[in-house]
Amino acid sequence: MHPTSIRLSDIQQRIQQALDGALAGSYWITAEINELKTNVAGHCYIELIEKDADTNALTAKANAIIWAHSFRLLKPYFETSTGCALAAGIRVLVKATVQYHLLYGLSLLISDIDPAYTVGELEMLRRKTIIRLQEDGVFDMNRETLFPLLPQRIAVISSEQASGYQDFMNHLHHNEYHYAFYTQLFPSLMQGTSAAQGIINELSRINEQRVAFDVVVIIRGGGSAADLACFDEYELAAHVAQFPLPVLTGIGHEKDESVVDLVAHTSLKTPTAVADFLIACMTEQENRLTALENILKNAVQRRMQAVQNRLENIANRQKMAVCLRFQQAYFRLQILEQAIGYKDPTTILERGYAIVSLHGKILHNAADAQDNDRLNITLHKGKLSAIVSAVNH
Repeated sequence: MHPTSIRLSDIQQRIQQALDGALAGSYWITAEINELKTNVAGHCYIELIEKDADTNALTAKANAIIWAHSFRLLKPYFETSTGCALAAGIRVLVKATVQYHLLYGLSLLISDIDPAYTVGELEMLRRKTIIRLQEDGVFDMNRETLFPLLPQRIAVISSEQASGYQDFMNHLHHNEYHYAFYTQLFPSLMQGTSAAQGIINELSRINEQRVAFDVVVIIRGGGSAADLACFDEYELAAHVAQFPLPVLTGIGHEKDESVVDLVAHTSLKTPTAVADFLIACMTEQENRLTALENILKNAVQRRMQAVQNRLENIANRQKMAVCLRFQQAYFRLQILEQAIGYKDPTTILERGYAIVSLHGKILHNAADAQDNDRLNITLHKGKLSAIVSAVNH
């Protein structure tokens, strides 16, 4: 054995002692998760890496552990706060202590994780606001308000000098269909530390006279994330979510929707898009009325045609009935005429019969005649006189 040699465990103990002395306490460390897996006991094993910003080459690597009792708390906290899974490929800020084990070597023992680093400070506040609104049960309230068929009376919250407000007004009031809209401005600051309270104050003013309006419109142009941060504040979002009239937003964004956009009845990208939406609501109802008018007109025409057909059928049946009655009457007249013809003395005489009269009266019985009575005999053609010479009784 070489006189200067030492055992492996000895050198490892020296490394352990050096690290314990030099790296006592805990550190907030930024890194990227390269691998993440859990075992049956619930412990989480992570491989952390760092890459060169220019070349993307790997510059550092370390193993880390989150014990099961901590992982059960940290994982849901991180995922609820960030909205993304704790998994490979994301950058994290973790609180860890450095430990060195004689068998397993160097590792970092993680005790905490900051979700704000992963999503950004403003996004973290935004997500907290959303979670609080959901827990309060008000997140969907404004979307559930009944939207008017004809949203013509509009309360507008905006900065009077803002170009977005001017664009909204010009687009709305000079629409190609000539729809009439009534708008009233409730001016407010739309960015800065006092903007949220200013908008809340204007919402309170609108609420006092809400019967005069159909909808509320909140508009402003684009801006940086810091400029639009007021629209992620809880108090403002809660007022919008619980407002008794439908709220439309046209808050210019480069990227994500604000919390106010999420809780509003309808969210649109720009002030001009809000005007287009209101005009489209009017157009939809006009088209619906036109369709109903056509349906009613067609129904009336069908009804009139049905009545006309029915009247024509009745007239035809009556005409046929009258014709039949006339025909029946004509046949009866013919029968009567024939019957009368048969009883006409002239007709009887034509058949060879004669009419015998005595003293001006028709003679029906031979016993009524006496010898030497003069009889008058009427034939079909001409008359005769005869003297009774013998009477057979």
